[in-house]
Amino acid sequence: MWFRRKTSGPPDEEKLARRKRRRRRRWWFYGGLTGAFWCFYIWQPWEFDFVPRSLPSPNPKVNPEPERLFAKGAKVLLVTAHPDDSEFYIGGTLVQLGRAQAEVTHVLCTDGDKAYYPFEDHEKNRRTRRAEQAEASGRWNARELVYLGFPDGRLRVTDKLVDDLVAVMERVQPDYVLAFDGDFPPRFSHQDHRRAGEATEKAVLKYGKARWLMRYSTLAANYVRDITDDWPTKSELLAIHKSQFFGERLERVRGMVAGRAEDDGEAIGVPLGEGFRCTRLTTR
Repeated sequence: MWFRRKTSGPPDEEKLARRKRRRRRRWWFYGGLTGAFWCFYIWQPWEFDFVPRSLPSPNPKVNPEPERLFAKGAKVLLVTAHPDDSEFYIGGTLVQLGRAQAEVTHVLCTDGDKAYYPFEDHEKNRRTRRAEQAEASGRWNARELVYLGFPDGRLRVTDKLVDDLVAVMERVQPDYVLAFDGDFPPRFSHQDHRRAGEATEKAVLKYGKARWLMRYSTLAANYVRDITDDWPTKSELLAIHKSQFFGERLERVRGMVAGRAEDDGEAIGVPLGEGFRCTRLTTR
């Protein structure tokens, strides 16, 4: 039996055209998907370091003179981005400062009103979160709450933000400034936290009179405060922010915060701690 061997030749024009159309459709699909993901990433307020940051080396332990910090009348300025940041990240330390009768002024860069989300009741969020923060700050004995009113989820390091922080520093005259770490934050963290830390660092250098800058929410802690005995109070402080933490979510948040505290505490051999990256600024 004779068979005709199929000869190889150029592909049929119609098949070639179909291949090109399929290729174009794939490019449009994956390009659109990538573009949509990038637009969503830019819109939402969280940041992820796709390339891990190099941590400072060496990073020796320091002693930020805790006997001076945890003393009656010590002048302390705490800067956060939103209501609940203070209790979430350093609630145990704040309880200790309150017990020592330090004078802590708490500056919040935004109201936490989530105005970047559509269909949110921004005014209600603002009232609710301010009330929750007032109750929580009262528990740990804050001297004063100062709201700067910058947009939640859209905080930027502007001259106005820096100047507003400097103005508070000039009025309060703090020896210690506590702020987010804008240089070595957790790999996945809120952009408002990073910007608040960066702006505070600029402001404290411009102010030029603080003795110590203590940065929390950091991957490069060089000082850890033992908060083991104050964990129950910190846990209660988290529950005050009912609009953010409630039910199963509150328990998940408590577990996450406790896990971080365990990691920090391990560095100094205690069950629970809160880590800071501290820098001595002046000798006054």
